[in-house]
Order: sequence, then C-alpha cells, then structure tokens
Amino acid sequence: MKKFILAAAVAALSCATVDRIRSGNITASDVQTATKMVKSVQSLTEELRPEQEYYVGRSVATNILAKHSYRYLDSEAVARGDLVGMTRYVNDIGHILAAAAMETHRSGDRPAPIAGWHFIVVQSDQINAFAAPGGFIFVTTTAVKTAKSEDELACVLAHEVAHVVRGHALGNIQKSRLANVSSDVLQAAGRQALTPQQVAQLNQLLEGFIQDTLDALFVKGYSRDTEFEADRLGVEIAAKAGYDPAAMTRFLQTLAKQQDTGKGGFFATHPAANDRMAKLAGEMPKYAAVTVPKVRVTRFATALELVK
Repeated sequence: MKKFILAAAVAALSCATVDRIRSGNITASDVQTATKMVKSVQSLTEELRPEQEYYVGRSVATNILAKHSYRYLDSEAVARGDLVGMTRYVNDIGHILAAAAMETHRSGDRPAPIAGWHFIVVQSDQINAFAAPGGFIFVTTTAVKTAKSEDELACVLAHEVAHVVRGHALGNIQKSRLANVSSDVLQAAGRQALTPQQVAQLNQLLEGFIQDTLDALFVKGYSRDTEFEADRLGVEIAAKAGYDPAAMTRFLQTLAKQQDTGKGGFFATHPAANDRMAKLAGEMPKYAAVTVPKVRVTRFATALELVK
C-alpha cells in the first residue's frame, strides 16, 4: 500500500501559480492547469463525474493540510510514498470501512473515488475529523486518542466515509457561481486558448468552490439531517466491516461529557452529541452484539503509543 497521498493532495493551482495569475505573468503550464481544472467543474450544473470530484477534493484536502500547518504524522515516510506507524494503522482501518461502504449501494451514492481512499492523521489538540470530496479523509491526533478502542475509532472514520459516499460536501458548492463565468471563458478553456484575464476568472471560480466546501467543514458545518445521516450510515458501514456498531454511541458519550461549542472541532460543526445519540437509539436494535477480538484491543493499545 505504498501509493499514498500527499502527492495526490497537492493543490491543482499552487500558491505560486495563483500569484502569477494575479500579476498577469502566467506560463503555458498555468494555462494547461487551469484548463484541466475548468473541465473538472464546468458541468457542475449536472452531477459531478468522479474525475471532477477528485479535482475539487484534492484542492480541499490541501487546504485542510495548510490549515493545520502541514503537521501530519509520519510525514517523512509519507513523502517517500510509504505508509508507516499510526498513518498505516488508520489507513488499514479506513480501507476496510471504505470497502464495506462500497459493497452496498443506496440511491444517490457517489461512485468509488477514482484515485482510491486516503486517510491522513493531522496533529491537533481538537477532536475532529474531516471528509473532502474524492475520498480524502482526515482525523486529528486528539480524536484518535479520545477513542477508547479500535471500534470507536472505526466508527469515527465510518462517519466520514459516509459523508464521502453520500456526497455531502459537494452539496455545499454554490452552483450559482457558474453563472458568473461567461460562455466564452468556458469555450476558450476547451480550446486551451485562455487569456490571462480568463485564467484569473476561472481561478476565482475554483477558489469559490473550494471555499464553499471549507466553510462547511470548518465554519458552518453540515446540516443536522446530513450529520444524522452520516451517523446512521456510519454505524451501518462499521457493522458491515465487522466492528461493533455500539462503539459509535460510546464515542458520542465521551463527546457529550466534553461538549462545549467554545472548543471548536466536532463541538462547533456537529449537532450536540446527546441529540446524535437520541437519533441513533432507534437504529441500534437492528445490530447484533459484537465480541471484540483480543487482537483488536492489543493493536489499538500499540497504535496509541505512536501518537503520545
């Protein structure tokens, strides 16, 4: 599993590119990049194709990394394309959950991410997790340490997998932004004949798409119904993967004891943990009790040592 992600999570328009566009000193490479990007978003009035979702998602993922000052675990190994330590552990769990999620299909589910699923552990003192479009999922070190078992951690990740499967982040993109892009810009993009001004216009559009998604992740949060859906589907995914679905409730119980909207993270962008547990109460009788294998207990304890 050496094809990890930071290469895939590089922004489609780098800061240097943006600076050149704004100054008017663009290169042929900048035009080609902008052309690829507009092709990924110019049909947002229709359902996004997987490749379009990927382009938006990897830009959002890079912004998430930047927001955390690129402080992610096992960074040197990741730069080499290796999965080690806690990063590998979380990816192992995440890929099991992702496979379970993709084995079933619900009306409106997104297709499997074209570049696979990527799970990243970022260093933060907040309890949080994020799901960018295209299969990029982040969890903070504090969220990992707050979980009391691998099953609880799996339920946190399953909640984020559910957001991707249901395309929740994409629903926050304001499709009306396309109305501000003239047809001649889109036509020029198709011919790779963009002027510097047209490239700048497209860059502004793309920044808007990315900002819409980041606002949903960090500022406004998703709607209550969306979060409840991710909880419900997350429990279903965890159970299908062999994890204890009741672990979702146990993790929420821990959150409820710490609930304080002044602390940010889950507390600022998610409904109250008690409300989430109340919504899940009717779902839990569907699932049989799970006996957690001893090996799962041991490897979770070992993994926690990697984030102290």
